[in-house]
Amino acid sequence: MSSNQTKGKRLFATALSCLMLLGATQAPALSAEMKLKSPTNRPLTRPNVPKVTWQEDILLITPDMKADNDEVKDALSDVHGTVVATLGDGRLKMLVVKCEKGKFAETEKKLTADKKHFTAVGRNYRFAANVVPNDPKFSSSWHLTAMNCPKAWDKGQGGAKIAVLDSGCQASVADLNGKVEKGFDANTPAAKALGGILMASGSLPGVTDLAGAIAAEASSGANTDQNGHGTWVASAAVAAMNNSQVTAGIAPSSTVYPIRIADAAKGSTAMTDDLSVACAMFKVFTSGARIVNLSYGGPYYGFHNPVIHGPLHKIFMEYYYARQGLIFLSAGNDAIFDGTPNCPYINMVSAIDSSGNLADFSNYGTIVDFTAPGKGIVVTDIDGLDATVNGTSFSCPIVAAVASLILSKNPALPNVAVEGILKASCVNSTPGWNPYFGWGMPDAKKAVDLATFGL
Repeated sequence: MSSNQTKGKRLFATALSCLMLLGATQAPALSAEMKLKSPTNRPLTRPNVPKVTWQEDILLITPDMKADNDEVKDALSDVHGTVVATLGDGRLKMLVVKCEKGKFAETEKKLTADKKHFTAVGRNYRFAANVVPNDPKFSSSWHLTAMNCPKAWDKGQGGAKIAVLDSGCQASVADLNGKVEKGFDANTPAAKALGGILMASGSLPGVTDLAGAIAAEASSGANTDQNGHGTWVASAAVAAMNNSQVTAGIAPSSTVYPIRIADAAKGSTAMTDDLSVACAMFKVFTSGARIVNLSYGGPYYGFHNPVIHGPLHKIFMEYYYARQGLIFLSAGNDAIFDGTPNCPYINMVSAIDSSGNLADFSNYGTIVDFTAPGKGIVVTDIDGLDATVNGTSFSCPIVAAVASLILSKNPALPNVAVEGILKASCVNSTPGWNPYFGWGMPDAKKAVDLATFGL
């Protein structure tokens, strides 16, 4: 979905002047004072879910680690399946299998039933970016005050790297200058055929291998962006402050490792699929990033559903449990209840407006872990000017950036401790968890304090 951006001719004089504006009488309260309001008109029932699409001749398959390779080949040969690419190796491998023409459903059924050789079989689903069109114009970055960022910045401004899986990131704009690595383009046929060289098997977070470095160098990178969505996401998280430019990100000293998983002309819909995300996740393993932001998906059938996206979730679990990574997904913008069981290795983020209400477009339900501002968010566009955008696409990197503040203050923290700090810092409409806001909206200042002194 595209966004009707609103650009101003003037730029903010400095981040300080922006904060002074936010401190005016009509600015929203700090997160410690802001009251989240549970809606009374959002049913907790499953609605009609929009239809999804997939690549009709391709299956993504993870073979059992203990399965004999020759037997795996025989099992695929029996259904006339052709392996066209292999991602990963060793304990975590994904096969991209082309099915015999007219036999897609039959092949999927047979391979799914073969538990001896295959642990997960999935389709290559396609999803759009979670951004709302026809965005209204807002004159200030209200979300910075709502998240209590000015006080958090007195203690720390970030530094931990965030892998942004999106349409790329325009590194040349002033707000992102010097903050965006070359990155990796996972949206090309060549990238999807690179296979095991994308991943350093068994490596700890931040460790790269020679083959992974070669793969990254061979890629054209992702530090350009013709669509804009990835640049909006990145600037919401890490835009520089005190540089006389548009605005500041939640973690203005943090950096971005961009991985292109989608591409589209400006103003058109950016789409991605399971294979691009899988390829990107394998590259994340050698990027040095412990935080991933993925602002794509949809209700029930989205990337958060392990039944639908089994092979992809094998990679998510490896990143979370073995690599101590943190994954943040946007809840989606269909304004519906999503009753998909919550995944412990994924953090899904809903969106609120400046009044503390669940944003009118935001999904909610059992999937939600956190919430954050997502309506009227001032971001930097690919031309360096300001744009105002709506969507869980932007509440998601706001929470991911708070995680970056936490890790920057205490890099040795395990991922479960970072999540614990996020939860402990939250303000919410009700005690504990609820289906609208999850554990609530993190308070950046309180989160940084907890990272410093411990829970």
